[in-house]
Amino acid sequence: MILESTNMTEANVHSAENQISKQDSLVVAHHQSTQCYFCPETEELVFIADSEAGEFENHWREMMTRVNQFHLAKEAYSSALEAYGTTTSTRTLSSVETEAYTQKVTATEAKLEKEREALRNKLGAFSQEGMSYDDVVELLPIMGQGAKKKNGVKPARYAYVRKGYFSKSQQGRKLHTVSLKGNDKKGGTGSIYGKNKNGQRRIDTEKLKQQLTDANWPKIKLELKDIVQWSGLDFDPESLNHDFALWEWAEAWNKSLVGKAALGANVDVSGGAQFMRFVSNVGASAEFDPSKGNVALKGEAKATLTVASGMVNLTAYVPDRLGWSLSYTNAKGNTFDMGVLRLYLSPELNGFIGASVQVEGQLQVVTTGDKQLLAGQPSSRLPRFQERRTKGKTFHNQMAAEDEGLNLSGEAFAGVRAEGSLKGGVQWLKPTAPTDLNSPVAGLLKSSGEFTDFCTIGGSIGGMLGAGAGGKLHCTFINGKFCFHVAASLCWGAGAKGGFICEVGTNTIVEFGAWLVYQLYRLDYGFFDVVNKSAFGVYSWYCVLQMESVGGDLYESYGRLKGDVEYVADKFNEFIKVLVSENKDDFDASRRRNKLSASINANPDRLLHHTPEAKGILLYLLTRHGVWDHLDWGNRGKNWIPDIYGERKEAVSLVLKSIQTRAEWRKVLCRMTANGTSLAQADNELEIMEQQERHLVSFLQEGINQDKELWKAKSDLIAIYDRLKETVAWGYALAMNDTKYFDLNRVPNPHYPQRCIFSPCESQSSRWA
Repeated sequence: MILESTNMTEANVHSAENQISKQDSLVVAHHQSTQCYFCPETEELVFIADSEAGEFENHWREMMTRVNQFHLAKEAYSSALEAYGTTTSTRTLSSVETEAYTQKVTATEAKLEKEREALRNKLGAFSQEGMSYDDVVELLPIMGQGAKKKNGVKPARYAYVRKGYFSKSQQGRKLHTVSLKGNDKKGGTGSIYGKNKNGQRRIDTEKLKQQLTDANWPKIKLELKDIVQWSGLDFDPESLNHDFALWEWAEAWNKSLVGKAALGANVDVSGGAQFMRFVSNVGASAEFDPSKGNVALKGEAKATLTVASGMVNLTAYVPDRLGWSLSYTNAKGNTFDMGVLRLYLSPELNGFIGASVQVEGQLQVVTTGDKQLLAGQPSSRLPRFQERRTKGKTFHNQMAAEDEGLNLSGEAFAGVRAEGSLKGGVQWLKPTAPTDLNSPVAGLLKSSGEFTDFCTIGGSIGGMLGAGAGGKLHCTFINGKFCFHVAASLCWGAGAKGGFICEVGTNTIVEFGAWLVYQLYRLDYGFFDVVNKSAFGVYSWYCVLQMESVGGDLYESYGRLKGDVEYVADKFNEFIKVLVSENKDDFDASRRRNKLSASINANPDRLLHHTPEAKGILLYLLTRHGVWDHLDWGNRGKNWIPDIYGERKEAVSLVLKSIQTRAEWRKVLCRMTANGTSLAQADNELEIMEQQERHLVSFLQEGINQDKELWKAKSDLIAIYDRLKETVAWGYALAMNDTKYFDLNRVPNPHYPQRCIFSPCESQSSRWA
């Protein structure tokens, strides 16, 4: 039988890395159609009637072609997107150039959606009721010549046919199966799959060899007479026990699992694993063992498939590497720009659910027990590139029904295999500052921003029940951690179901603070109701407590002890009680205030991540002084001429220098209280501010020459206030207000977010899928 098919042979496929064929045209490859296959799942040899072999092979080659074309389209789209991002981040484009790059992305995007739909038509719909697709049957074509070329064509190593087609062919006696399992034939040695000494499932190559040797070939030939005219075969079936195609397959799969983690360390021939290998484009490779059993796939997400286990390790950015602008409309109807965000995901995918992530254009978040998983969402797609770049995403924070998502614990999902872990995080495009803030060229930046994690997605959501409840993007404080609910619709667009539960860990608490304070800055220090009011209070208290305990990790202790809001409040109140105490028995309050001032002086940059409430509390504590402070020789300084409260004055000055705008100045001074609550009423903010300024001057003038100190204190406060910004310079990093960088950047950054490091690029990451 002569077959006309898409050429997906070794000539077009870089099998070492399983790159997909970049040949779009059809090439006629003349060869004898395969009539013998091995089915790994059932451990059967499958013989195809000579009259049907061509049609059968055409079926699986068409299946392979559809997947291959889909992956080609993913690669083309990723390359166009990278070209757009790389170019716009390094130079300003003319409108004509911008349009040309944009058109390239939109054209490849349209091509990708076309190929995705063609693949869906071939696969059948993804059932959300059963979380599965129609099954495929995984086959290993056997030419009878092992890995040798036949008529100049190296045989494909994998073939996938729809199970319905396979069953129909079997019922029509167009194919015949012969079991190699020991319990299916006399004298057999059992299944070729067994467990090694570590309890991991492997292929027993000795059993495979024995089964082929012990097969009753005369009887098999007799059974096949009714189906195939044996004169049509160009090899003797008995030669299969010498064929090294199956040995290569078995050895390659076993070798690929060496050193793998528990979940991906087992040979898996289940229906879900077969389907995952199929949609991961394994069929496009001419080798069993690409890159020693790992297939790397290219596109807008990095993915590596361990072929034998059907496990994919994915790294993806949502909606893409460039992120998108997120805007929030509050309860009063006011909308403000939160900057550019993107979701970073690193899940382990397997089974039909994992395969759906590879295939579908839009994803959803599902839960099973205390685990979060990704799944494809059929009949949906990401917002188009043009929409993402020009409109971004605007949202109201009230949760919708779709934000609840699916739970796989119901009876409907009883047969669904939902394993693997989900990791990742939410990243914001953080404005970057130069290394030297006082350089004459401090305003010239190589990059205006870089994506940075401020909260992470964990594999387990146990202990975070109720996190972010009620909001699409909402932060609460639960069991010692700041937790977010992030609706999937904020990541993949309208219609995406479910939401992620994220947490702020010890490795992201600093960046969480940077993100939170920058959002306050964007609002010119107005109310930010994305963060729960009590959670906001906890963060302000934490800033003050951590400033005094720089050497320790208070946030880690909150999480370890699973402290709630009341726990942190109690710790804060105990701290305040000690620092404002005027106990005559000791100098502890004075010494603790000195310790606080020394910590501020040693770590001034930490103040840039403090809320106005935290700064107000610090000013309140630093300016407390009485009889015992005067008697404490530690307040006299280290110079020859004593300067009372020298370190405290320096700390007060640093707190004031960390203030960015005049609006923040008013907020901070009005919150110079023990707990950060405002002294101002609706109409007397300026009056309270002036009163607190006088209090600061009174403290700063403490010293030997009070007249001189009074003049200096007043002039210092006036100088700081005068250089504060009247409006927000959006897109520039926060900096101390006495730096040249601060002074040079007084209007919004025209290059934010365009001139940013979006990464990763092809040069930074070896393979993408």
